[in-house]
Amino acid sequence: MRSVLVRFALLALATLRLHAAEPAPTLTEKKLYALWTGEWTGVLEYRDYQPPHGRVTLPTLLEVTPTPDAAALILRFVYDDGPKKTVKSTSRLAFDPDARRLIWTDESKPARPEDTFTLAEASPDGTRLVFLGTQMDDNKTSRVRYTFATAASSWRILKETTSDGPDFAFRHEYRFRR
Repeated sequence: MRSVLVRFALLALATLRLHAAEPAPTLTEKKLYALWTGEWTGVLEYRDYQPPHGRVTLPTLLEVTPTPDAAALILRFVYDDGPKKTVKSTSRLAFDPDARRLIWTDESKPARPEDTFTLAEASPDGTRLVFLGTQMDDNKTSRVRYTFATAASSWRILKETTSDGPDFAFRHEYRFRR
């Protein structure tokens, strides 16, 4: 009986070592682009620049497609901004995991330094990413934090800013579902 227990313990230890030796999932743009590509329905909630600075929510559609060279994604947003008012915008999003960099810019304009964000945190599978950068916000140079949270049927993009201290404040958030 004792030899059976010893063999079982050795087998369990070997199994644990095999699993511990497995590499963590590698974060790649291909994996992220596959998660993000497709049609999404949701809302944009933002803090209004005008007093009393309340939050506004707009129904939003998003179509995400890869560029022809698959180096970036094109994000086509359609916002329902009230009766008979539709607003459209198109962005280009490129992620370089080796450089730990995200570039998010207007599709029709070249990228500027303020369109580049550095990866600050990432879950091993890439379902939660946090990027930091600097942009103008409300006519002030501000630090910006983007948090991307992705699941099979949901995608959340939170933008927070700060211009006068360490604490970030809500700027806007996209919440999408498939």
